[in-house]
Parts: sequence; structure tokens; C-alpha cells
Amino acid sequence: MRTILYLAITLLLFTTTSCLKDESETTQALKTNNPLITDFDLKINEIIAPYAMKYSTAGVSVGIYKNNQTFYYGYGSKKKGINSIPDSETLFEIGSITKTFTALLMVDYLQSQGLSIEDPINDYLPSSIPLLEYNDHPIRIKHLLNHTSGLPRLPSDFESGMDINNPYKHYDSTKVYNYLKTFTLQKEPGEIWEYSNLGAGLAGLILERKNHKSFEQLLLEKICTPLELNSTKITLNDNDKQNIAVGYNTYGFEAHNWDNMNAYKAAGAIVSNAKDMVEYGKNILNSQSSILKNQIEDCLNISYQSSSIKMGLGWIYQTNNDIEIILHDGGTGGFTSFIIISKSKNTAMVFLFNNILSESDLGFVNDLITEILN
Repeated sequence: MRTILYLAITLLLFTTTSCLKDESETTQALKTNNPLITDFDLKINEIIAPYAMKYSTAGVSVGIYKNNQTFYYGYGSKKKGINSIPDSETLFEIGSITKTFTALLMVDYLQSQGLSIEDPINDYLPSSIPLLEYNDHPIRIKHLLNHTSGLPRLPSDFESGMDINNPYKHYDSTKVYNYLKTFTLQKEPGEIWEYSNLGAGLAGLILERKNHKSFEQLLLEKICTPLELNSTKITLNDNDKQNIAVGYNTYGFEAHNWDNMNAYKAAGAIVSNAKDMVEYGKNILNSQSSILKNQIEDCLNISYQSSSIKMGLGWIYQTNNDIEIILHDGGTGGFTSFIIISKSKNTAMVFLFNNILSESDLGFVNDLITEILN
């Protein structure tokens, strides 16, 4: 059985293995807005409560769409030490789940222009960038969206000038393009899956370059407005800053918000809440009735498959107890997030945490997914 554990360790935007260490098992009082009325309420509480009572836990906002019903549950605190349970409106950084939005934006652009995911990316880059190919096989647009481009996770010079509290702030589009001018592919694009934040960031730069608009402008115009995702954005206003949960790093300290991801916005800059993310998940789940039907369907088509992973564009396919799920997760300096969709079970679920999960916590997440699906 494939589980989400594989993903959560692999897809964090920028972290080290120290972020996966187990934390103190000291407990705290349970804080929740779960009404504890129905059997479903009680079962969800049975699984989440032990995690929520761990002293290392900050908070979690859960959104579930199942059998045409929507459920929201909050546990813990928006900020440690304050009695403020996160709810469906509380904002969280969603990290790499952003990449699913990036894929949708790219497909929307290509469809509108009669272009193809098979196009070489050099067709969309400045002419000063040498041809990015290996043995006459170029990097194509689809390779940026399914992590088979052959580009590294991050450029080799990425850590030069990096602020660990806001690690993408220093790396702009000029640095990306300068890096690509000296980069040499070591493998054929499309052959090997290797997670690449650089590839996703580059997809965003292409979108900005060809549309003459910022990534956030495109996000709001092409996805958030038509799908009515009114709290999904990158730039926060004063009210948003009061409503975003405080993130906590692996050591339990308050984490700086990743509020400037510069050239890597398309890799992980979006902020959202459980309400919006459930609505987004419903559109992926019920793609045939979505206003973005054609774009979503293209993103869900399998674009890469190996013995270890199956990819759409932006989305990853796995199984949970033989049930196929479509998913992505995300991690920033103080937040962890998951979105999981099962078409066969007519279910979409979102888990938003304002702390980094330990390796043992990932097992609890998998148990929660299993229970909701069953």
C-alpha cells in the first residue's frame, strides 16, 4: 500500500531531515470546535485528539467534503498560548499545494493560445538561455509540471545570500535565468522523476513573461475569481495579517512567514483557508461540472508514470487501501498542508497545520485519510 508518508517527506519546499524528528510527548488540554454530536464527529475527534493534545502541536483546520456534505473542524490554537481555535476562515500558508494552481494556470494559458504542453520551454524563455536539452531531447512544458525536467530541486548557488527565515526572498528571475545559462542537463527530460522547486518556479516565470502579468494577478483572475476562492491569495492585507495563523518551526519557535518567494512564487507562495481549499477540491473532484472543466481535466491526465510514482500535471496519484487518491502536500517554515481527493469515494479533504509535523505525526495523517475514505 502506498501512503502519503512518501509525499510529506519528499515535497517540503525547503527543510532538512531535522524537521522530521519526533517531538516531546508532553500533553496539553484539548481545544476544539468539533461539536462531537454525530458518529462522524466522534470518529474524527478520536483520531485527531491525541495529536492535538501533544504539547508540540499548534493548531489544525480540517475541511472535508464527503457524500455531498461539508464538515469543518478546528483543533488547537491559531497562536500558542491564546485561546483561538482555527476555523474554516483561518489563513495558512499552503506551500507546495501552490504547484497544482501553477499547473492549472499553465494549462489555461496554453489552451487559450492553442499551444501545447509538449512545447520545448526554450520557446517561452529569453533567447539568451541556451537550448535546454539532453541528447536532442528538450525540456518541455509538461516536464516542469510533473517534475521530470532534469532540473535540480534548487539551483546549486541557491544558498548564497539566503535568509533561512525567508529562504526564497533573495532569488529573483535574473538569478534563475543566469543559472540556466550555465546549467547542463545530466539526464533525458521525461525519464526520471525528481522533485524540482526550480522547475515549478520557472513555470511561473514563463506565465508572467508571456502574459505580462504577475503570478498573483493570474491566480486571482484565472482561478480564484471564477471559482470564488475569495481568501486565496499571495499578498495579505491588514485584515488577512490578523487572520493568518502563527506558524511554528520544528523546534516549536514562531516561524517567519514566507511572504516573499520572489522567482519561486509558483512553487509555494499561496495562502488560503480550509473553506476555499475544500471548494477547490470539490472542483477537482467534480471536474466535469467545474467552470474550469477543460483545464482541470488536462491537469488530471497522467503525464508520467513509473514503478514508484504516477503524475498528472501538478497532481500526484497514489493509493490508500487500494483506493486511488489524487493529492499534494506542502510545507513552509511553520506550516504543513495536505489536499486529498478520491473520485471513487466522492470525497475531498484538506488538512492545514500551523506547525511542522514530525515523522510520527505523518502516520496520524494517513490514519485520518483512511478513516475519512472508509
